[in-house]
Amino acid sequence: MILSDLPDDLHFLVLSYVPEDSLLRHCRLVCHRWKEIVDSQALWKLKCQRAGIVNNIGHFPVRFEWKRVYLTKPFDRNLIKNPCGEHQYNYWKVHHGGNGWKIATCEPQAETPFSSYFGTSYSWCWKYQIVDLLKEGLWEELLDCYQPDICISDWYSGLHAEFGCVYGIHVCLLAEDKKTIIAKFEENIGEIHCGAFQKVSCVFRNYGNGVRYVRFCHRGKDTLFWAGHYGALTSNSTVIVTFNKSNDASAVKVIERVSSVSEVEHLKNKPDHGGYYNENFGQQPFPSWKFLKCSDDFEDYGDDGDYDDDSDSQSDYEADGEFYADY
Repeated sequence: MILSDLPDDLHFLVLSYVPEDSLLRHCRLVCHRWKEIVDSQALWKLKCQRAGIVNNIGHFPVRFEWKRVYLTKPFDRNLIKNPCGEHQYNYWKVHHGGNGWKIATCEPQAETPFSSYFGTSYSWCWKYQIVDLLKEGLWEELLDCYQPDICISDWYSGLHAEFGCVYGIHVCLLAEDKKTIIAKFEENIGEIHCGAFQKVSCVFRNYGNGVRYVRFCHRGKDTLFWAGHYGALTSNSTVIVTFNKSNDASAVKVIERVSSVSEVEHLKNKPDHGGYYNENFGQQPFPSWKFLKCSDDFEDYGDDGDYDDDSDSQSDYEADGEFYADY
């Protein structure tokens, strides 16, 4: 039998089992018939289903770029790189307060399967990472029109019940200019006296047009000013984009778009970031997240783990648009 005599359905079925590299580099160039099949969204949708890249195909819009989804796999995976310190400080921009951050190992547990964490010291330790949603495989129409959930979570703990510590998380959805805040989540936890990791989380939903970046920052310190690393521990930071809505909406905080001028002004002028109690100095306020504008205090470890001193100048940071006034 001549190959061209086979029905289209059979061509489609055979090609659906071919690895993507061969499809794009070779099969697509064989003939017009194969090119049409390889370029069809139906083929890539089937490959997505087979590979388990999407959990429930029914949640997705009818018109969808399945080829892009298959090749970049932007959904239901953690977009934060090096979330537990397995690769030292790679991908993070870091401020070492006190004796600085420390990376240590721990025993994985059923609810906390990670085996390493970041520890903080007696003065505020900060670090942050910016996720470029377009580079991760999402696209403008998807983010603006369909607005999949953007799920945020982080795990924090104290080193021991005897050592008091504090922790904070600050996450923003940013526009293309990396300055305009479209939605934000902030939580400060005072006086952690617990040796077990706890989870803090939120979901950004119905956030409106223009989201292009997620800026994830957290911080921690101890409350007794002990030399060493007795401050808050953090691990398994996550940013996940998904179309699978949570079944238990009450279990997680849902953040929606800042929609009115008055709400924007409230965010700009909000003075109270909460506080915590210190045995030596009494009640202490949490510092403003505007500290993040002090770019000279942050070290950029890039994607290779090497501190890049040249990238730490004020002009470089402002050019990246990573600092903005609306905290």
